[in-house]
Amino acid sequence: MVECAANQGGFWPLHDRFMAGDETLFTEAGLRRQATFEGLEFGELWQCITEGDTLPLVSASYDEGVARQVPGTPTVFVDDRRVDPTFEAIDQAVREAAGEASR
Repeated sequence: MVECAANQGGFWPLHDRFMAGDETLFTEAGLRRQATFEGLEFGELWQCITEGDTLPLVSASYDEGVARQVPGTPTVFVDDRRVDPTFEAIDQAVREAAGEASR
């Protein structure tokens, strides 16, 4: 669903609502309200959702997660190495990947 919203530039607003646990998005009426609020064309969004236009993309992402043994979200990788999803750990991993000395 959020991948369909991405087609109209609305990925992050719907993503954030889902991650916040907004269950109203699981109904057509709730999704229509939110899509309209975010300035998305609901007919186009609904067509994408119901016709499965983004299914190959979502399936590929899911398959990659299974292959990498991703237990859930958030899961962070830096240079194909799983990193603890804290700012400090990510910062350190990025610095190491960039060849910088640790601070």
